[in-house]
Amino acid sequence: MEKENVKDLILLHLEAEERPLAWLSRKTEIPYPTLYSIFVQRIMNLSDDNLAKVNKAMGTDFTND
Repeated sequence: MEKENVKDLILLHLEAEERPLAWLSRKTEIPYPTLYSIFVQRIMNLSDDNLAKVNKAMGTDFTND
C-alpha cells in the first residue's frame, strides 16, 4: 500500500477547510507561484522551512518523511 505524500495530505486538509492556495500563500508569506509549483505542478520539493510555515498557518503537524 502506497503511503500518502505530505503534499497530498496538505491539499486534502486545505480542501476540507475550504481554503485555497492563495489563502495559504497569504498566511505563510510563501509566494503563490512557489506553492503552485510545489502542490499542483509537483516540480519543487516542500522544504522543511516551508513545511514549518504551512503547519503554523494551518495548525497542523505534518512531517516530511
